[in-house]
Amino acid sequence: MRGFLSLSFAKHFYDALLRITNYIAVFVIFWMAVWITFDVIGRYFFKYPIPGTTELVKTGICAVVFLGVAYTMQKGKHIRTTVIIERMPPTIKSYFDIMNSLIGATIFTLLCIYAWKAAWASWLVREFDGIQLRVPVYPSRFAVVIGSGLLVIQSLLDIFKHLRSLVKYKGR
Repeated sequence: MRGFLSLSFAKHFYDALLRITNYIAVFVIFWMAVWITFDVIGRYFFKYPIPGTTELVKTGICAVVFLGVAYTMQKGKHIRTTVIIERMPPTIKSYFDIMNSLIGATIFTLLCIYAWKAAWASWLVREFDGIQLRVPVYPSRFAVVIGSGLLVIQSLLDIFKHLRSLVKYKGR
């Protein structure tokens, strides 16, 4: 039982959760690319587009963006301008990284709170979008909540990582 509650288990669970959400985002990207390709083929060759393409893509984009962002942050593969940061001493760089992570945690905490309210309201009324093809909106609203929550956790983990590196640099 002790191993179940260990920090190592929590890390493995969190890593697996981020991989799963990222795989979902990748699957949605693939699905949207195929859908849009068939919509374009139908539109230009047969003069008949697939109904609901706009609504499906609109709701799918939320899953793509929010379900993959925490994994991207964890792996350090996000876009970052490093022209100035590369020239800073390691301690100053750590301070900036801590500040960035604090700002990110604050912003995405607020987004998570307010997105939860919108997602729950959408779930309660079973919100749909579209006329020809009714697309449920609430899954994409919950994707925003899940992705924002995971990004808050990742930002907090990054703060601890940067604090450790700051202590390491101060010890030298």
